[in-house]
Amino acid sequence: MIYIEFVSRRPGVALEDFHKAWNDGQEGWGGDYEEDLLVWSGARTWRLGPEPEYLAVWYVPHAGFDRLDDWDRIFKSGDADPFEDPFHAAARIDFGGCYESLIEPTKVKGKRYYVELFRPNGPDEDIVDHYEKRAAGGSHELLVLARRIGKLAPEPGGLAVWGMDAFADLQGVAEALDGVSQPVELVAAGVYADVGQEEL
Repeated sequence: MIYIEFVSRRPGVALEDFHKAWNDGQEGWGGDYEEDLLVWSGARTWRLGPEPEYLAVWYVPHAGFDRLDDWDRIFKSGDADPFEDPFHAAARIDFGGCYESLIEPTKVKGKRYYVELFRPNGPDEDIVDHYEKRAAGGSHELLVLARRIGKLAPEPGGLAVWGMDAFADLQGVAEALDGVSQPVELVAAGVYADVGQEEL
């Protein structure tokens, strides 16, 4: 399962304080609960893309919805409070989503990122084939490809994260879904940087 957090900075919180809370919270959780893998997190940059501005993609390769029960116990126990309390003081998780991973996610930092929010209009195998063909031989790498489970994630239900060395590489990928409705239909897109490297 993939769990995605859609996060915004709380009003009045300085950007530097938000970055510290974000990094401490993500690293704290990932360090204490290694079964949850933070495969990608990003900050919208140059104001290109929808709100909320921050995304975190957690991959739980060896569990499904039972991991929600584990998280429930962890939060109720207070064990995660030392890094979760500062995080929630600076950040608001506007919504989360449960997704099926359609490819093995790739963990990358230090890149530029392009995120597509798409409506799945075909079977999973067609979606994977479509994205693998787009990724072949290009200057961009497909890092995450996920489809929501049931309705347990926000519209439009599908998310793809591309990594690239420079925003100039958007030239080959940003227009690829213009006029396409099968097996996916692009609803929104944005460009992202690593958290702390974003231009507001």
